[in-house]
This record gives sequence, C-alpha cells and structure tokens, in this order.
Amino acid sequence: MSCTVTEDGPCRRTLTFEVDRSKLEEGFEAGVARLARSARIKGFRPGKVPTALIRKTHGDSLREEVRRQVMREAFAEAIQEHSLRPVGDPELNLENLDDEGDGPFTFEFAVEVVPEIPLEIPDEIPVTVTLAEVTDEMVDGEIQRLKEQRATLEDAPEDHTAEKDDILEGTAVYVVDGDELEPRDQRAVFLRHDLVDSIRIEGSHEKFLGTKAGDTVEIDVTLPEHFAPNEHAGKEATLRFTTDRIRLMIVPDFDGETLGKMGVADEDELRARVSEELEAQRARVLDQQTDHLVAEQLLEGHDFELPSRLLTKAIEHKVHEYAHRLMQERGMESEAGHHAAEEHRAEIAESTERGLRVAFLLTTIAELHDLSPTRQEAEEQVKSLAVAQGQDPQEALQRSMQEGWLADVHEQLVHQKARDWLRGRAKVTVETPKQDGSEGTLESSDEG
Repeated sequence: MSCTVTEDGPCRRTLTFEVDRSKLEEGFEAGVARLARSARIKGFRPGKVPTALIRKTHGDSLREEVRRQVMREAFAEAIQEHSLRPVGDPELNLENLDDEGDGPFTFEFAVEVVPEIPLEIPDEIPVTVTLAEVTDEMVDGEIQRLKEQRATLEDAPEDHTAEKDDILEGTAVYVVDGDELEPRDQRAVFLRHDLVDSIRIEGSHEKFLGTKAGDTVEIDVTLPEHFAPNEHAGKEATLRFTTDRIRLMIVPDFDGETLGKMGVADEDELRARVSEELEAQRARVLDQQTDHLVAEQLLEGHDFELPSRLLTKAIEHKVHEYAHRLMQERGMESEAGHHAAEEHRAEIAESTERGLRVAFLLTTIAELHDLSPTRQEAEEQVKSLAVAQGQDPQEALQRSMQEGWLADVHEQLVHQKARDWLRGRAKVTVETPKQDGSEGTLESSDEG
C-alpha cells in the first residue's frame, strides 16, 4: 500500500491511497471460503456449499465488505505512519474511487486534523477577580434560607396588607397588542423574588406592597420565551393581576430536634458549618473565574484556524440540544422549540467556537507538559462518579467502555489537569465589590 498526504489547509489533509489489487482478491477468496464453511443453504450439508454458489449469492456483498475493510486498515496505517491526529470521521471522495480493472485499487479520504498551536504562555498570568468575602450577613442569609425551606404557609387576615415576605395568589390577565388574553387563575406572586406568574419583573414587588385581597395591580412586562401561546413570546404586554388571597410565610426557629437531624448540636455549630461551606463555594468560584480569565488571555494570544467541518457539526449539535431543552423545560412544541433555538444561533455559534478553541489549547498544553492522565485515572474517575450517584462502579465502568464515553471522561481529565497547571501560573488579584460600585483590593495571591 502507498499513501500520499496533501495539505489542503491548516486543519485539512487529503490522503490518496493505492492498494495492490491482489489484496482485494485475497480478501474476497478468504471470505468465500469462510462462508462456504458456515453458510446454511437448502440442499447442501453444512460445510459442503459450492464456492461457485457462494460467489453467485454473496459475491457483491462480500466484495463490498472486503473493500471497506481494506480502506479501514489502510487509513489506520496511514494515520500511524504520517503521525496524523484526525478529528471526526474521514470523507470518502467517491469521484476518485477506482476498484475496476486490473490496476491498483485507488481511493481518497479527506480528513480534518487537530490544529497545530505554537504555544506562548508567560511564567505569570495576571488576572483580577471580583469576588465578595464571606460575611456574617451571608451566613445569616443562608441560615434564613434553610429555615424558609421548612416554612409553612397560612392565610393572612382579611385586612392584611402585603409585605415583602408574603405570597399572593390570584388571577393574571395579559393584554397583548390591544387584545386581552384568556384570564389565568390560581397564579402566584412572590414579592421577595420579583416573580409574577413565573415571570421575573425587576422591582415589581413595590407595586404589590401594601395592597390587599381584591386589589388589582397593573404592570408592563416583556413576555419571556417560554410564554404560551408562543406567538406572543418576546412581545411587550400589560399584566393585570388581581389578588384573591394573601399567604403568610411562617418561618420556624430551629429547635434541638431539627438541629440534630441536620447533624449539628446547636446554632453555633450550624453557623460554623454554613460558614465553611460558603468559604468552599467561594474557593470554587474563585477557581472558575480564574480559569475563565486565563482562558480569555490565552485566546487573545493564540489565533489559529479550527477544523471547519468539526465546528459546523458542533454548532448544529448545540442548536439542536438547545431546542430540545426548550421543549422539555418550557413545554414547547418541536417546531416552536427549534424556531426559538434558531433565533439564538449566533450566540450559540460564538460560545461553541470559543469552547472548541479553549479545548484545543488545553489539550495542547497537556501534551506539551506531559499532563495527560492514564487510562487507570479515567477509569477511577468513572467509578467515583458512579459511587457519587449511587450506582455500581464496575457496571458504570463497563458501560463507559461499551458506550464509548470513557474517552470523554479521559478528555475532561486532560482539560482539568491543564487548567490546574495554568492556575499555578496565574497571579490572581481578588477585589471585593463595594456598595458605591467601585472595587477595592481584598487580597492578592499566587494561585497554586
């Protein structure tokens, strides 16, 4: 076999093959002999089917099978010989496929390859992260949230006026383009969260404060994408909400029994645990922001071409995925979901391209600095994920190999190790937001 590699661009190669025809004939005859031994055809004993009959009944399919096998083997050999790193499946050029006559079997594949990226990474990567400190007020707020999870609701007295912690129930009427839509009863308003009929309307709680059951509040609103009927989604509308009743949230204090169920002895121990969890969350956010800012600097400093077919397929997959998420989360019909997804194609494409660029950069860094995990590390990661989800680790590992997603876990580990390595080079300045809108330096440290 001979293979010629032509460079058609930074990420595209054409592989032209010539294979001696005898290889096809040898494969075909071997296939005929194999079928003659195993085929069951009426009138012949097993293993006694004439080869002439096999050629007549299975000749075309056998030749196609042999042809495909030869092409697969030739492609794999060429990839190894020429140190190519393909991404995606190769494209067979049917116009240059020739398996007729007595000459060599010739065929041609076009394949996209991993882009070559000349890395230029400084010893220090300065980044500035804006992140609040964990304060007593934040701890108080988290404990209050834990209490509210155990809260009960009860009807307010008739003369009660709405307060910020109350929940209003009533009827919502939308007016769109001058037309009044069908009234929607048993709708809710959560004053604290500015949620009216599941639509977040900034500052809307102020309209409801001090109102009573029977009062009507009118608000201008931009209808969200999940609004039904979907033809009104995104339009400007007027919402009239009439309160039928006001519900009071009764938040209990933690008693000894409740604290015991939470695994703490008293509220002081609960505060300490909440504070520790918030600090851990802050550390994770710090790492995430650092990773993002470092990636932005790398993208600015490394301009390279992406495999175009890979990028196109990735964008199509993300758009399709987004459409299905809209259909599941918002109950949209297929046509409406895909139409809504298409409206976001530009931002999805931008995000997808950025993600691919970062992925190639991280992979290149991992290879250059020998950070790639072993197969055993990937297998252990699969087992750990299975245990965390209450699954059998061995069964999950077997499934990952059968379904092919062990490779995805390995790639995630590659990227994580590269991020950790980059974080070790980051010179991080942490600033805390101030109430006047300016930013003051909280701390500056070398991450890692």
